Amino acid sequence: MRGFVITMISVSLLLVLLALALSLHNSQNATERELIEPLPLSYASFILDDAAGEFNSIVGPDMAFNETNESMSISVADTIDPYNHSSEISMYKAFLENEVADSMASNITTNFTNIIGGTVKVFMDQDYIYQNDHGNSEVIFTRNGGTNASSYDISFAVYSIRQNVTHMVFNQSGTMNITIHYTDLNGTDTEEGAIFPDRYNVFEVDYANGTRFVVSAGLYNTNPGSLRMKSYGVWAENSWTVALPRLDPSIKRGYEYDATITYSQGSLDVTRRFGK
Repeated sequence: MRGFVITMISVSLLLVLLALALSLHNSQNATERELIEPLPLSYASFILDDAAGEFNSIVGPDMAFNETNESMSISVADTIDPYNHSSEISMYKAFLENEVADSMASNITTNFTNIIGGTVKVFMDQDYIYQNDHGNSEVIFTRNGGTNASSYDISFAVYSIRQNVTHMVFNQSGTMNITIHYTDLNGTDTEEGAIFPDRYNVFEVDYANGTRFVVSAGLYNTNPGSLRMKSYGVWAENSWTVALPRLDPSIKRGYEYDATITYSQGSLDVTRRFGK
């Protein structure tokens, strides 16, 4: 009887050890699968968002989005100059497609064709378009059908001597408020008033040697409530904030460049515009 009990205990121990061995084997296989299978989509999205943030630090612009229950605002800071960032974009493209892809055991391809030529176009909150055309020293903010903007607060700085100012013609019956702060070697001045968003409204400062800076607010390519700033022969820093109606909750907040990135690893294949 005692031998039988010992035998049963031994068999039980062997079964327990076998179960532990099988459990360890299955756990090891699961770990190996996790290492060789594609990263989860959420992690891939994090990588793409991080890459978009780095790209934004290279080509700009600085952007901020604020929303309340009744309205939203977009703030942008950028430069108007002929430098198009082509070399930095090419280097970053190579970095993503080689070093980053290799470190993640994945494939990454990018298409910066529409940006590398000098025009940085950004889709903001899906509908709105911001474009910095470095080749023409011009920035534009617009939306097909109109922006429905209620106000713009605009600032720009030019490091030259002011010679003449052509003031924007305001109308107290206007429905879009405009504030312009302009700084140059003469100092800083401000003008503000109301305009009609479906008309051409122009403000211009002439500088030394025939150079000038122009701000147009209102109609642009049949789109009311737009903003256009253009530099003729001068380098300018600019920033502006636009007040807009509150977005439809179903519309995605954020920004996307007119460029695409594709991330693939195993069965996972994600293509989207560069943005976040």
